[in-house]
Amino acid sequence: MKQEESVLKKCLKHLQSLPEVEATVKESQDLLEGSQNVDGLLTICSPKNSADYAYTIQLDVTSNTAKLVISYFKLLQEKLKHKLLLITRYLCDSAIEQLINENIEFIDSFGNIYINNPPIYILIRAKNRPKAKSLSSWQITPTTLKVIYILLKKPDILTFSFENLADAAETTLETIKYTLENLYKLGYLMRQPKGRYRIANYMKLFERWEIGYVETLRPKLLIGTFTPALGRTFSQMKESIIQLAKEDNLLIGGELGAELAMPYLIAKSSTLHVNDSYSRIAAKLKLKPSPQGEIIFLQQFGKQNYGSYNRLEPIADPLLIHAELLLDNDDRVRETAERFFNKFIQYTQQNDSV
Repeated sequence: MKQEESVLKKCLKHLQSLPEVEATVKESQDLLEGSQNVDGLLTICSPKNSADYAYTIQLDVTSNTAKLVISYFKLLQEKLKHKLLLITRYLCDSAIEQLINENIEFIDSFGNIYINNPPIYILIRAKNRPKAKSLSSWQITPTTLKVIYILLKKPDILTFSFENLADAAETTLETIKYTLENLYKLGYLMRQPKGRYRIANYMKLFERWEIGYVETLRPKLLIGTFTPALGRTFSQMKESIIQLAKEDNLLIGGELGAELAMPYLIAKSSTLHVNDSYSRIAAKLKLKPSPQGEIIFLQQFGKQNYGSYNRLEPIADPLLIHAELLLDNDDRVRETAERFFNKFIQYTQQNDSV
């Protein structure tokens, strides 16, 4: 991916410009036990010692998506024998503070650096700021994300006609062709014979989906946040939510969706993906608006938001549930997100036959 290579080179240049610091990169996946979540190994040397890092490149990290990236890193760090380093294009002050508070080490292409691996400690707050959004920020639009969602949900759809993808994404054939070409230019797709494409790296596209979902798509889908009225607790509401979901056109997501799909977590909240009037559903459930409420209403997009779990309850797709779970930094929810990924999403990744 050309953009990632460019960002990595700029980050290394900043690191290597420091006095008595050397950095070398190894891209062999054998050294990383075949993990598709990391991009290579970086060794940083000082006169006193050296430190090995597995690094992952996330082009666009903002103050809104920093929490999601932190969740990714904590889940991934548990699986790696090396420390993990974030390589990114640019970090704003708010994102930097969040990462430092969670001890997530990073280098960005504008010279912000945080290395905390004794005896190598580096903290540089660069004054340079980007003059414009990156190419991927401009081109990863809500429409693009809806197409990415279908590609992740049904990777083999790329083996069929573009009309099938346009129908599944509920958009025009012209939009599909334009979107696929952009995703190719960004490095998320590879060209195939006869004008076809295939996913270049499922995990990279998956991570870009979740970051884009939080940053761009979810805010447009968000209807409101509610809490039970009449002094009731969320646990007292669970059965009412499940029953109403069976009767009405809504999907259960978030913690409650995860609990139903994979009994492990005792849900304390839920995301409801609705198609019809949310006010009617809120009235039936006797909910009241609350900024810190346990029940989030999101508008469904298209007709592909459902998941297949061999359950009677209408549950949202794993791609939607996993992204919602990672918005919570609670350890129990993060562990559930990892188990949920391993059970429902990793299978699609491993069986990506396109």
